[in-house]
Amino acid sequence: MSLLDHKKALLLCTGIVLIGGIFAVTAHSKSTKTATAQRLNLYQTATISSLDVSKITDNISSNALSQVGEGLYRLNANSQAENALATKTTVTDSGHQYTINLRHDGKWSNGDPVTAQDFVYSWERTLNPKSKSEFTYQFANIKNADAIAAGKKSPSTLGVKAVGKYQLKITLSRPASYFKKMLASTTYYPLNEKAVNKYGSKYGSSAKTTVYNGPFVMTNWSGTSDNWTLKKNSNYDEKKSVKLQTINYKVIKDSTTAYNIYQSKKLDQVTLSGEQTTQNKNNPDLKSLAAGRIGFIQYNEQNKVAANKDLRTAISLAVNRRQLATKVLKNGSLPAKTFGVHNMMKNPKTGADFTADAYTKNTVDYAPTQAKKLYQQALKQLGKKTVTLTITCGNDDASQNIAEFVQSAITSKLGAKVEVRAMPFPSMLSNVSKGNFQLNLTSWGMDFADPIQSLQILQSANNSNMGHYDSRTYDAALNAAEGADALNKTARYQDLVKAAQTALKDQAVTPLYESRTSSLVNPKVKGVVYNKFNGDADYQNAYVAD
Repeated sequence: MSLLDHKKALLLCTGIVLIGGIFAVTAHSKSTKTATAQRLNLYQTATISSLDVSKITDNISSNALSQVGEGLYRLNANSQAENALATKTTVTDSGHQYTINLRHDGKWSNGDPVTAQDFVYSWERTLNPKSKSEFTYQFANIKNADAIAAGKKSPSTLGVKAVGKYQLKITLSRPASYFKKMLASTTYYPLNEKAVNKYGSKYGSSAKTTVYNGPFVMTNWSGTSDNWTLKKNSNYDEKKSVKLQTINYKVIKDSTTAYNIYQSKKLDQVTLSGEQTTQNKNNPDLKSLAAGRIGFIQYNEQNKVAANKDLRTAISLAVNRRQLATKVLKNGSLPAKTFGVHNMMKNPKTGADFTADAYTKNTVDYAPTQAKKLYQQALKQLGKKTVTLTITCGNDDASQNIAEFVQSAITSKLGAKVEVRAMPFPSMLSNVSKGNFQLNLTSWGMDFADPIQSLQILQSANNSNMGHYDSRTYDAALNAAEGADALNKTARYQDLVKAAQTALKDQAVTPLYESRTSSLVNPKVKGVVYNKFNGDADYQNAYVAD
């Protein structure tokens, strides 16, 4: 998440552009001494909505919390969980029991120690229906979590207990090899109960009504401010490794404005549009970053035409994905090879990327001749001489440009008629969820690096399976990956590959592109670690060189 696009809803294609200056707590880099003013100037596209773990609903707020807070683990550049507040983790009972020892020197900005009970309190509070958290699904692996979120059990029955002051015991309802990655997300951060009781409903609504245990503390944020500042946290347990003294933020909604301010050297990083990326293709300060997001077409299989497998495959083979990436997106995005992205997982035996192993010939290739043949077969099966297809998409420029590219590919290579139905995202999501669509152009952002994050939405019983794809083979493969093979790396990997290949052969969805973004970064900014899966940047050990 991705870290995070935490809301499990199908997102429109504006998701392909990351907001400027986003952050996640990741790995440590080597400390470097410098006499230069340790200050960064960054921006976001909107203000922070909350710093309350239980109330955050957007990436901007979650990224801010990742800088002023800290959990049990942090993710390194390869999306692997490394100790943060945790010092030792013991997994027993066939993966159902986690015993986690905590550091004894963790402190809140109000001087209180960070204890195991702070985690218990935070998680129980988030799951309590009174909190109305949108992220309760992230706790599904923990015993009784779903029942608590549904109001069927008391929060006190959650499978997490504090054993003494600095030990946490977690009982899972089902084992998960990626559980530590989930524990690194801001949803699992601790809360200081004393501070929450002190500020009540106002907790996390401003800099003054929040306490912090991360590398920085928030200042000058009123709750609606378009400017705020992060300052080095003097109570942070690893404060010696933090070199930056200040990070100044401002809200800049327009990409052209942000680009111009960066050019005037008043910003240290800017996320580029496709055209700006082209203009800076030879700029040594240009960085191409992953986004942890897959763009695709989903089909309404309750619609007779869209339910035709040969038609769906014909559409897939008619699209030149490389041209889509280089001529339309122009931001470093890659042609999709499967329903997932690079750096989600590596083959435990060969080290190959999951996308390479899951790729299936004649499913996502550009093969217009074969596409035409399949289209003619589909017409015979449907008893039609031609069909008119409707693509539903968001009404933003990026979505419409992609939809028009797909429209052109289908009409020119297959001969079918295609209408583009663009609408505001809330309306699009409402129509799709009600089944009022034929083809839907959309994208999906993943919370953490594991293929299950994208593949799960195609399971027959998943609420996000809005196309109603239903395959026993597919479901069985994912059930094995999450069940019997959950802790067997090799077997689980093969289960996930089988599921991905099944989806491609069935053309359950048509993967189009892996989102990436392009950024310019001040060359004097050093020590930044970029996550290879979602592009999140860790500034915890960053510094400004002479």
